[in-house]
Amino acid sequence: MKKKFIVSGMHCAACSARVERTVSGLRGVNRAEVNLLKNTMTVDFEESVLTEEQICAAVKKLGFNASPFIEKPKADVAENEEKRLWCRFCLSLLFLIPLICLSMGSMLGFPFPDVFHSSHFLAWGQLFFILPILWINRATYQSGIKNLCALSPDMSSLISIGSGAAVIYSMWGLGHIDFHLYFEAAGMILTFMTLGRYLETRAKRKTSNAIGLLLNLAPKRALKLVGEQEQEILAEEIKVGDRLIVKAGMAVAADGIIEEGQGSLDESMLTGESMPVDKTVQDVVHAGTINTAGYFEFTVTKTGQNTLLSQMIRLVEDAASSKAPIGRLADKVSGLFVPVVLTLSACTMTAWLLCGQPFDLALRAAVAVLVISCPCALGLATPTAIMVGVGVGARKGILFKSAAVLENAQKADTVVFDKTGTLTQGKPEVTDVLLENNVSETDLWRHIISVEMLSSHPLSQALVQVRQVTPLAVENFKIEAGGVQGTVEGAVLLAGNLKLMEKNHISISEEFLQKASLFSQQGKTVLYVAQNGRFCALAAMADALRPEALQTVQELQKMNKKIVLLTGDNQKTAQSIAEKLSIQEVLAEVLPQEKQQQIQALQKQGRNVIMVGDGINDAPALAAAHVGVAVGGGTDVALETADLVLMKNDLLALPAALRLSAAVMKNIKQNLFWAFFYNALGIPLAAGVFYPLFGWSLNPMFAALAMSVSSSFVVGNALRLRKFDPFA
Repeated sequence: MKKKFIVSGMHCAACSARVERTVSGLRGVNRAEVNLLKNTMTVDFEESVLTEEQICAAVKKLGFNASPFIEKPKADVAENEEKRLWCRFCLSLLFLIPLICLSMGSMLGFPFPDVFHSSHFLAWGQLFFILPILWINRATYQSGIKNLCALSPDMSSLISIGSGAAVIYSMWGLGHIDFHLYFEAAGMILTFMTLGRYLETRAKRKTSNAIGLLLNLAPKRALKLVGEQEQEILAEEIKVGDRLIVKAGMAVAADGIIEEGQGSLDESMLTGESMPVDKTVQDVVHAGTINTAGYFEFTVTKTGQNTLLSQMIRLVEDAASSKAPIGRLADKVSGLFVPVVLTLSACTMTAWLLCGQPFDLALRAAVAVLVISCPCALGLATPTAIMVGVGVGARKGILFKSAAVLENAQKADTVVFDKTGTLTQGKPEVTDVLLENNVSETDLWRHIISVEMLSSHPLSQALVQVRQVTPLAVENFKIEAGGVQGTVEGAVLLAGNLKLMEKNHISISEEFLQKASLFSQQGKTVLYVAQNGRFCALAAMADALRPEALQTVQELQKMNKKIVLLTGDNQKTAQSIAEKLSIQEVLAEVLPQEKQQQIQALQKQGRNVIMVGDGINDAPALAAAHVGVAVGGGTDVALETADLVLMKNDLLALPAALRLSAAVMKNIKQNLFWAFFYNALGIPLAAGVFYPLFGWSLNPMFAALAMSVSSSFVVGNALRLRKFDPFA
């Protein structure tokens, strides 16, 4: 089973990688994923082998706190952490300012009294002000030293060693005259480190808000109809079967079906569609939507965690918490980063001493290497962009079910479209009916409609709409490959495509075959009907193309995507549709169970395939594709089977989703480049590699500032995605 935990105390990717590695290694754990941004961990484990308490205990041994995740809407953990860090920074700054004045005041020409010019007074004064800074930031030392002793150093360990070495060295030199002290460097390292974590936490909270907005959509109260009276109840008290009232301006509190009245609902929070949708009796309404005008009463069908809104929130949170393949490289590097930096720092100090340089210069270079190194930037590069991208998609009605889908979508080179209900409107209408001689039209329609009513296929539903008849009892009903079969009043009725007729050895005259061919050339779907083994009728049905279908195909072709039409219709009908949409590749007369095989055949050709369907009849094909896309995905089946769900019933959301995917991946690559470039340039500069050539060196104080800026830059770059409009 899957359970979520809160893990506090993680400051960098090395921390999260260590927690993930440790928990993944526990017996009974199938998979563990840690989200550094949200300080959460999702664990898939066997309850019969492992308990939540044992998982928490394993994390606590690493020096972090862990507890089962509990929804606390009133307690914003990130906001509390932000306030705590801001308080730490302000207090540190309060003591840092006089510390800098004492250490650097004479160089800056501050008008100090004579007593201040005493070297002993200046030295002991600096010690007086550094001690409160050390106490205020003691959590850094507690965490860093504990992790160092456990042979799992992290960012706190680097800061602890760097600032601690500067303080200890300075304290040793207190009694010496003209000894260079580094109290101000240690103070600035700790203060800037706290400032960096504050900015990082603030930016991470803004990042999370892109998703957190969904949590506030569902109203907290609702109006329940009790007899003839209105009664206000809490949303938690709503039950399936309750009758709720929604007035103009109110939000719908649960999923249900309208029983009386009508309204105009703003569904933008679910589908991204800005225009209100008119709803009337028997229409479905969803929690979180807002009634902009009208009044209606509806019967509740789903509540709480079962509503479409709740399912969306779960999908978005899972996607934001998952890891993209590109992010795993950064995680691996981050896991090795801190030990490598410690080694480099030791080598730097040794090299400077072997070159005959003073100890304080060697120490300064070693401390600068420790402080400027920033695994945080590496660890934040991917998850920040993923979280913002997933949140932007959710607001636009585009649901990515995992970070891997977000990455894979922009890699696809082939887009396969199902026809009925995807490229077409999914509401075919019967245009022509031809009967064999001596066939009773009245009896035939009663039999056809009685059988087709038991099928949910769009073509079956189109036949049912032709006439209003009283259905007859059907025996031995079954869905065949390409049609349906059933016995009505002792007559065995078979309805389906030409392949089904041939399979059952039904003979069709040349006259009817020619007419069927003509209908197919017109883009119509032909349904054949046989009774007791004898052909008796054919019906031609037309399903209009979606208005946006041609534009969608054209936009995808501009992205250099190969478009394939996959349908169970005959070749002529499929070719007619393809010509209207400028689609070059057509796979026609494909049975539902064969669609998956066709997708796999394309993949064997080396293609990266997106399969687009309605999420109901195309589940195997959607699952087989690299990315399965469901259009108009307000169904449970679509949410279950597809990797990418387009909540808006609009095909143009597909190229928008691919643009968003590409924008997120570009942002991730920018972040990773900056993180690697920063460390590749900063560490040699801090170590003094450029000192013999150009005289360049780096004071640990400025190294601390650069480290803080690096993490903030990565998160800030990811936040730019919030303004990205994939439909523009």
